[in-house]
Amino acid sequence: MLVVIVYSQQFTDNAKSLSDAVKKKWPDAGVNLMGTFGKTESFSRYQVQVGRDIIYHSDSVTDNNSIIDLIEERV
Repeated sequence: MLVVIVYSQQFTDNAKSLSDAVKKKWPDAGVNLMGTFGKTESFSRYQVQVGRDIIYHSDSVTDNNSIIDLIEERV
């Protein structure tokens, strides 16, 4: 399983935390972190994909457990 986390700069810590949580839950999972560091501070993105499916996309972050639950629904 490959999980891709796309995030803007203000969500860097959240993305790293989610990456660690995914690897803890599924040690054999691959996780790609893709930071989108734009020139404007108003740009905000937090998106999580499993394969080609976008399972979470928002201008804000939810807790890791909620996203882990969404991933479990897809696998």
